[in-house]
Amino acid sequence: MIKRFVMLVILLAGTALTVLFGEGFNFLNPDPTGTVAITTTVAATLTTEVSETAVITETEVPSATSTEMPTATEEMTATVAATETATATPTNTPTATPTATATPNTDLFAVQTGSPVFTVNFAHPDAACNWQGVAGQILSKTGAPLTNYILKLSGTYNGASVNMIGLSGLVTNTPYGPGSFEFVLGSTLVDSTDLLTIQVFDPSGTEVMGPVSINTFASCSKNLQIINFQAK
Repeated sequence: MIKRFVMLVILLAGTALTVLFGEGFNFLNPDPTGTVAITTTVAATLTTEVSETAVITETEVPSATSTEMPTATEEMTATVAATETATATPTNTPTATPTATATPNTDLFAVQTGSPVFTVNFAHPDAACNWQGVAGQILSKTGAPLTNYILKLSGTYNGASVNMIGLSGLVTNTPYGPGSFEFVLGSTLVDSTDLLTIQVFDPSGTEVMGPVSINTFASCSKNLQIINFQAK
C-alpha cells in the first residue's frame, strides 16, 4: 500500500513538472501522449484506492443491531404476565366458624294426663260468657311448677290470624296454680277444630314440645280450656 502511494506521488510530481516547464523536464515520459495516459492511470488508481478505502471503512463500522434492546411492547407483555401470575396466586381466605345452634327436642314435654279440661270462665267472672281463652301450667317430672317457659299460640280464631307469646309464672293471683300461663282469644265464643296450635319452649328459646292442636267451643260452659304440660 505504501509503495503504491510513493509511486503515485512520483508520477504526479513528474506530470506537474512537465506541465509547468515543458518537454525539457519530461524525463520520465518524453512522449506527450504518455502524460495523458499517466494522468488517466493516476486518476483511475486514486479512484480505485478511494473506493477500496471506503469499502474497508464501511465494513469495519460495528453493526448498530449487534445488541438487541427489548421493545416497549415486549416490556409491557412481560409486566402484564408478571401481574397475572401474582394475581393468580391463591390466598388463604379465613372462613367463618359455624355457630352452634340449639337442636330442638319436641319430645321433652307432653300434655299432662287428664288435660285438656273445658270449663266455665271462672278466672274472669266479670266477663262471664263474653270471654274465651286457653290457660294451664308448665310442670316438672315431679309435678313442680316451672316458670319462665315460653309458650306460643298461633293459627286462626274467628277468621283472624293469631300469633301470641306467653310466659309461665306471670299470671296474677295464680288462678290456675303456680307456674301458670294464659291466652285470651276474644270476647266472642266460636267453635273451631285444629285451627289453633300451642308450642312450648324452654327459657333459652329451644322448643321442647309441640305443636299441639287447640279446639274451642261456642258454649259458656266450655269457653275456658285448661291444658297442662309436664316434663317426661
